Amino acid sequence: MINHGYGPYDYYDFDPFLLIDPARIAIDRSGGHLEEFTAAYFADDNLLRYLCDRTSVLKKLSLIIRGQLSAEAIAETAKRQPLLKEIQITFGPFSKKLTEIVGTACPHLKSFILNNTRYNMLPLDPENEEEISNDDEALGIATTMHQLRHLQLIGNRLTNEGLTAILDGCPHLETLDISRCFNVNIDDDMYARCARLKTFRFDYPDYEFDHDIDSDFDVGDD
Repeated sequence: MINHGYGPYDYYDFDPFLLIDPARIAIDRSGGHLEEFTAAYFADDNLLRYLCDRTSVLKKLSLIIRGQLSAEAIAETAKRQPLLKEIQITFGPFSKKLTEIVGTACPHLKSFILNNTRYNMLPLDPENEEEISNDDEALGIATTMHQLRHLQLIGNRLTNEGLTAILDGCPHLETLDISRCFNVNIDDDMYARCARLKTFRFDYPDYEFDHDIDSDFDVGDD
């Protein structure tokens, strides 16, 4: 369910929670068998709790967030949905701690997408290294998500250290997208490390990243 009236550039004159009631009705109609849930620009903490109270077999969760979802609600959802295989979060309140919670609570996780920035956002001041470099999320992924096959981190602030940790900690990784990760330097050594991947994307695409809620990676039923 996508709130088309509350996209990334529509900040005013629209109720961001217009779809809350229809979403609850759809959840109820699943009869406890809901396996995939997608919400863009409207879900809040209460809706995630409502979802978890009515299903425990969720396999895919996709969320585009406008700041109305807390880290605590995402962590609680992960703990209550241990069958999750795919998680996509855009503009989410992630951290090393939260990433570790999600990875630990969801041992079947095969696809993880955590996108933090728009395509047209420029890199921050390179002289302020503390501001632009942060491997927390990457280290959380590396230490808990050992079964990952597909990982996308568009606009992340990880460095070569974080990328190395991911490659070492996720031995089954097949697809990796770190577009617009300005702190990563793909030198010869890093290129050799990434050579085992089936698909590796590290570029600054010439089209605008439009936050498509559909996952770029389909892990199927494996």
